[in-house]
Amino acid sequence: MLRGESRAAESADPGDEPELTVPPSPKPYYLRRAFLMRVAALAALPLTGAAVLVNEDKWALPLSRVQVVRGKLASKKEFLEDPKVRRILMGHGIRLELTSASSRAIAVNSLDGFDFAFLSGQPAATMIVERRQRERLQADPYSPFLSPIVLATFRDYAETLRDHGVARPLEGEGSLYYEIDLSAFIGLMRAGRRWDDLGITRYGPANGNRVLANTPEVCGSNSAGTYLGMVAYAVNGDRVVRSFTEADVVADKIKPLLTEQGLPSEEIFEVYIGPDGRQRGPIVVVYEHQFFTYQLDRRARSVDVDRERVLMYPRNGYLALPRLIALTPAGKRLGELITDDPELRGRAAELGFRLYPRHGVEPGAELGELLERQGIPVPVMAGSDDSQTRLPALALLDRMIVRIGCPGSGSS
Repeated sequence: MLRGESRAAESADPGDEPELTVPPSPKPYYLRRAFLMRVAALAALPLTGAAVLVNEDKWALPLSRVQVVRGKLASKKEFLEDPKVRRILMGHGIRLELTSASSRAIAVNSLDGFDFAFLSGQPAATMIVERRQRERLQADPYSPFLSPIVLATFRDYAETLRDHGVARPLEGEGSLYYEIDLSAFIGLMRAGRRWDDLGITRYGPANGNRVLANTPEVCGSNSAGTYLGMVAYAVNGDRVVRSFTEADVVADKIKPLLTEQGLPSEEIFEVYIGPDGRQRGPIVVVYEHQFFTYQLDRRARSVDVDRERVLMYPRNGYLALPRLIALTPAGKRLGELITDDPELRGRAAELGFRLYPRHGVEPGAELGELLERQGIPVPVMAGSDDSQTRLPALALLDRMIVRIGCPGSGSS
């Protein structure tokens, strides 16, 4: 034995076993950290999506069939295109596809392929219902809400008209609401009076423009067509136009009051609430709900009520009654929902509409309560039928629109 080997043998413990270093077996790929992190990230995606669906009341939609409901509608787009309304309808499994047109165009053109038509007023809706009844086709009408035609203006203009006996505040000094004598107002327009002549500078900036009410384009707007009918009623001695001959005579009288103006209906209210509204649109013909939507939006942003912009209600007013005409069972389901569903009715009030009465509730009661809660003065919610303007039959109204200068086949 070599000397070195002897010393090594002597120093070794006879009980020791030789040590072998065995590396650990590699983990399966499905237990490795990088793989687990990727799986966790992917798993979070459906959970996040589910959270969004639950938050938007859509958690059951992936498990159920969403029904596409197609409709033609006129100027009440702001309701059915409202994101909250669409979210509520999606919760009921309904997705809307909407096509816009004027009420008159909807009434006279084909409705094939549509589940419903939403008209801004009663005359065009009646035309559709009567035609489809003759053809033995479905036509179920629904009236979810209403909105009066009003003249939106500024306090200095309303006070100027008050000085001339044309307008009066409905609730004392500082009121947001005035009554306007439309016949007297038309008298100022027909006489060619200008705001400076009436003394507008007593209350605000000078304005050398003629006194008139700006309307949307009368050829395609229900509110403008309705205002035309209201002016015709006043010019005709508070009598409804009842013949084509009478329609021609009255149209010729009021044509100068309705030409050289007119903005697209979706722009006219924006002009009014814009920074130069006093000059471009000091008095505009709109629906009441547009004004309340504006004021409610201010309150939602914790901004004070705008008391410089006010409404004037014509003494012989007109309550526009939008009608949804169901053309198919899918349209009928939609009509029932927007008429009876509490969430949709509540949202309609938030958008400024007076809800059509249900179960003995007064028209507009929900809107009145909402305005009161938000500190917005509440106007008179119900009007007397004896003080309402009667519009002529749709054929006669269309005759006047055509004579004023619009094509006959597609007017409001």
